[in-house]
Amino acid sequence: MVLKATISAFVITLLGLLAMLLTQDADMNLAYAAFCVSPYFLLITLIYFHFNKLRKKLNVFDKPSIVFEGIYSFLFYFIFSTLLPVLLFFGTLGDEHEHKIYADLGGVISEMFPLILILSIFLSLFSSVTFVWGLRSWKALILTFLAYIFFSVIVSIFSTVGREIKEAEQERRDQADNLKEGRFEWAGAMSNPAGYPVQLYKGTFIFPKDEKYEFTFSEGNTVNYHAKWGAAGAETYKRMMSLPRAIDITWYSFSENAFYQYHDTIDYNKLLTLFKQSYIERRANSDVEEHYDKIIFGFAPEGRLVIWAAGTGYRQIEIGQYRAKKVSIDQKISDNKEMVHGDLFNQEWRNKVLTDTMIVPLAIQLAKKDQPVSDDYWDKIGAAYTWCPKFVIAPEIKKYDASFLYFNAERFAFDERTQNITFEKRGIPQHIYIKWYDENQNRCAVDFEFDEADIFKKFNAFFDRDKNIAAEMEITVDTQNGKGTAKLKNGEHQLLLMQTKIIAYGEKF
Repeated sequence: MVLKATISAFVITLLGLLAMLLTQDADMNLAYAAFCVSPYFLLITLIYFHFNKLRKKLNVFDKPSIVFEGIYSFLFYFIFSTLLPVLLFFGTLGDEHEHKIYADLGGVISEMFPLILILSIFLSLFSSVTFVWGLRSWKALILTFLAYIFFSVIVSIFSTVGREIKEAEQERRDQADNLKEGRFEWAGAMSNPAGYPVQLYKGTFIFPKDEKYEFTFSEGNTVNYHAKWGAAGAETYKRMMSLPRAIDITWYSFSENAFYQYHDTIDYNKLLTLFKQSYIERRANSDVEEHYDKIIFGFAPEGRLVIWAAGTGYRQIEIGQYRAKKVSIDQKISDNKEMVHGDLFNQEWRNKVLTDTMIVPLAIQLAKKDQPVSDDYWDKIGAAYTWCPKFVIAPEIKKYDASFLYFNAERFAFDERTQNITFEKRGIPQHIYIKWYDENQNRCAVDFEFDEADIFKKFNAFFDRDKNIAAEMEITVDTQNGKGTAKLKNGEHQLLLMQTKIIAYGEKF
């Protein structure tokens, strides 16, 4: 009897603590705490099984009652569990550092109360059933322990499901609250043209309620390597926060040896509209719900600042074009001849940036410095006209995807389900790619890669007749003659932009 009671105390202590942990979203700290207090609970469980004077006096020892045991054991474990933080309070009086943890005894008990209650319930349940029935024989004891293990698995399953339901509901409430308050999970990113390296000096997001958040492009390189206009380079940390209604941002242009600052509002309402609405894009096997999660800041010569909202899918929409002012930063250039990475005021770092071919391509370095990109170029690629695509696709093509990349770095995707595409201000297309699969599931495509000088000349010629006209860009895919055609149309007036052959990628591409 003594051996069975001792073994029971060990097993019940272990299973009681384990069952308590299974009801929690336990981390390593809680598991470690349970391990540390396990000797204490083993001691009180041994006391429960080996000291039975009260039960003898009440004549419930020889014929134990499950009702009495249930009440008795719960009170026993609850009192001793509540006593633990009290013992810790007095036991740490000589250690100032440790005692700080338990100095607020009432607060500690209040914080531990849910765990005390759950542990007391499990210990009392396991102990009372074992004492009433399990100690009768080794066979009964083993069956009881197996039942406890099965019960612990059930507790784990229900606890996990319950936590998942609770977390999903909390996430739903948080999403609703974030949407109501205009908070989204997003990151900022820097962009610059190839050959025009820049570096952030200081940046601050200013939110709708005038809260401010200082940021750095700290998750990437200090400057962008292999930079491409409109492409996200170095980024800020991604976090849940409001969208900025204004920014205070200062950057250094290596090519111009100048600092620029923009401290003003940006188009917050356009940002908010885009970030609030998710969108569907087609992937290889299914449709995917995408959303905007990035704000890209594009830095171009003469203090030009272009801002885009970028999505998790293919979309990227221009928010606005802004102009910063040239400023002087009152800090002397370092005379240190050793290169200090990222130090804007170290001349060797400035030289390093301008001569690194991964930052400034060799072809640009070799170009004549007295022939920089003209000031008008940035106005040209940022130009937008009122037009919309219209797809005339061969009837045997039931499904297709069309991706558009514009010279102003915007991106968009359409497919056969897109209806009623509206006329709106759009940039001049740089690349249009339409793909589909034929009846044998072989991939086919038309690839319109527009020559920059030619497409700008044609757009200007077409829209110069009337700056306010709207036009369709009719894109035809004709499988009979094996060609794709893109043309601008407005009433009777039309202009061929490009004609190209259909690409057949081959069997099972």
